[in-house]
Amino acid sequence: MPDVKTICGLSTTFLFALGIAACGGKDDGTGLEPFPTGADGGSVGEDGPGGDGMDGPAEDDDGPADDGPDDGPADDGPDDGPGDDGPVSGCDLDMDIGIRLGVDVSWPGGIAILDGAGAIDIWLLGHLSPNGTDIALSGQVCRLSLPDFDTGVLAGNETYGTEFLDSIWTQPNMPLIDAVATVSSNDPGAEIHLERGGVILGATMADPLDGAWPGSWQGLDTIDHDGDGNPGITAMAKTGGNYAYPRIDILNPNARAQTLWLASRTIMEFMGTVDDCDSASGEAFITMENHNVGCNIVGGGNCSDGQTTTLDNNLPQFSINGGVFDLVRLPDGAVCTDVFAALP
Repeated sequence: MPDVKTICGLSTTFLFALGIAACGGKDDGTGLEPFPTGADGGSVGEDGPGGDGMDGPAEDDDGPADDGPDDGPADDGPDDGPGDDGPVSGCDLDMDIGIRLGVDVSWPGGIAILDGAGAIDIWLLGHLSPNGTDIALSGQVCRLSLPDFDTGVLAGNETYGTEFLDSIWTQPNMPLIDAVATVSSNDPGAEIHLERGGVILGATMADPLDGAWPGSWQGLDTIDHDGDGNPGITAMAKTGGNYAYPRIDILNPNARAQTLWLASRTIMEFMGTVDDCDSASGEAFITMENHNVGCNIVGGGNCSDGQTTTLDNNLPQFSINGGVFDLVRLPDGAVCTDVFAALP
């Protein structure tokens, strides 16, 4: 599974993007400028430059630039013509956001597992804080979904799947998102770019972006990010239907893991477009690495180092085939359930 640190500190690497929000017509510190105004606070062009109370063509005869009830194109009355002093173009980027990231992945077969393909989905809750064309993104992971995988004849032709409880992402030790993005302008159609960043979950690295991911789970410095007393973050083995608990001993089919303790790193970069003042979307360029760093045995007890290694060696190693993100504005003070409702 992926991982998160510089951006999220999550061992499944998930994070971020940028977004655009409701349009506003005044300078609110975002770098957006209002339309220029005349001395009386009205739109430039109101009551003609030579207005003297006489009903000239640009004054009170309700001509094209007049401010009477006829509301000409430069008027400031309720009809809001194109030169009116109503809302200006451009979007306010200071907002709460939800992001859904979808990543297509595949993996090769091995001694126990079959080759396969699927999708990783990640839901994020964040806040954008603009400073000119730079945007700070802060937030958290709300949900992570990994693909199921199948084993071959040697492992019983079984289906394995894992799931994370939503509650783990709100634990106090869980890493938070801290990313930087840029936007080419504050208008719909602008380009948005989330700069390359790394997210590590369940472990820590001195160089989360460019440090070498260890070849063995024993080379990781693990962290109990979800606060359950076990290293890494805990994934529950799926049960029911065709699902089976993962085998942890090649010679003993009765030895199974009911929870997996995982660590991961995800390196991510987003490139997209501001769709409108409430949404953005685009491509995500991602690499993901993961390890199983421990497990809990069906019937009680923790896995031995050998059983942990067996399980780690038989987890899918994901190759990324492409990714997309969708970003939407959420109400101020939004929580994860708002993300799920907006981006099912």
